[in-house]
Amino acid sequence: MQTGFQYHTIASLGDSTLGSDPTGYRGPFASIHAANLMGIEYYEGAVGGDRSWTLINAGRHTNIAENYGNGTLVTMMVGAWDFIDSDINIVNGDYSFIDELEENITIILDVLVESEIDVLVWNLPNMSFLPFLTQIFPTEVHHHFTEASILWAERLDEMAERYGSDVQVFDLMTASDDLLQNASARTIGGEEVISPPEMCDKNCIMIDSLHPTSVGQGLLANYMMEAINEKFPRLEGDYPLLTDEQLLDLADFGMSETVDEVIIIEGDLTKACFDWSTSIYRQMYLTITSNGVDIPIPSYVGFNTEVCRQSTHVMYTGESSVNIIASVENNLSLNDFFEIWGENFSSEQVMGFTTANGGSIRVFIDGVEFNGDWSKIPIDDAISVEIQHNSPLDSLQENEGAQSTSGFSALLSGLSILAAISIFSNRGNREKIRKRF
Repeated sequence: MQTGFQYHTIASLGDSTLGSDPTGYRGPFASIHAANLMGIEYYEGAVGGDRSWTLINAGRHTNIAENYGNGTLVTMMVGAWDFIDSDINIVNGDYSFIDELEENITIILDVLVESEIDVLVWNLPNMSFLPFLTQIFPTEVHHHFTEASILWAERLDEMAERYGSDVQVFDLMTASDDLLQNASARTIGGEEVISPPEMCDKNCIMIDSLHPTSVGQGLLANYMMEAINEKFPRLEGDYPLLTDEQLLDLADFGMSETVDEVIIIEGDLTKACFDWSTSIYRQMYLTITSNGVDIPIPSYVGFNTEVCRQSTHVMYTGESSVNIIASVENNLSLNDFFEIWGENFSSEQVMGFTTANGGSIRVFIDGVEFNGDWSKIPIDDAISVEIQHNSPLDSLQENEGAQSTSGFSALLSGLSILAAISIFSNRGNREKIRKRF
């Protein structure tokens, strides 16, 4: 009879809530805090944007299983991107994606448990509070996100029960509800951390529409440590939590407010360098297709370049999510993004695709086709931009080199933009194709 759990390593597995922060403004992650509080090693296996099937395809679970074993605790949060990819189905009351998510999570858990690894699997927060989704979809369909979140939490409880003590659930839904709804839960040393929909880099729970800030991660770490003490207790007694002093070190309540600051750039707009976390920014979602095939968009365009060390240019992308500095007084355009990217863009050419031989290029901003001056396409307040290249049937072979984007890049391109287009312009339902490997 086991009376206590002893660990040498915490390994994170899942998406960017638990790992992969190239900016440094939303860490240390909760799992890193847990490893430090437990005095053990940490392995970061979580990768930003992972869906359940991309995680399996990349073998991240088998890598942990093969290189670690008894004495390893995996902290795992998988499903947020599966959820987001199914957003249009969800708002129509179709929650069938949960069946496939359960199948994939079962594959992951089977491999880990077979290697005598314990797993603390996180459920999801109430996704109807996630700005990423609520900024796109109207209020009257938000309740579907709540229903799907609850259904997945219940399903995950049932799954964990089948594995006995090897797999336990960290109830992130309850923890996040507490942080969002109870000011006392997010008050540190008399200072209240700001909750969504407000976002900021230091004193808010969320730094953007998807990710917790550093202090948000710290607050979540304490909820997770309470779950570890309850579900995987050690013989020596409870592990400690982060103190108020440690949490305050993750924030900066003495910082001067700069939310109304306007940035004026003199000279070349696309060569400006500054720390994006101290500026006001918003997200826009970009997709590019040629004859209906998704074209890959690289991550972090303009991020950490030779010119801008640990800073950014005025815009960059993280797999179709383009962060735009909104406090720049100069009018940013879609053309600026392509200039930073170093790709061709005009009414006659996008990247390597042209209008030669009767082809066409069309741009849709929030579902409405753009018909103005193509030399400077405005993107003020735009949520989605879709660029469609089409060529005549007799020249399709010329574009066979354009491959479908594998993994989460294509899915985010196809789904984030379809969400905005379907809701705002009712251009018709498009079938989303999930690429499996």
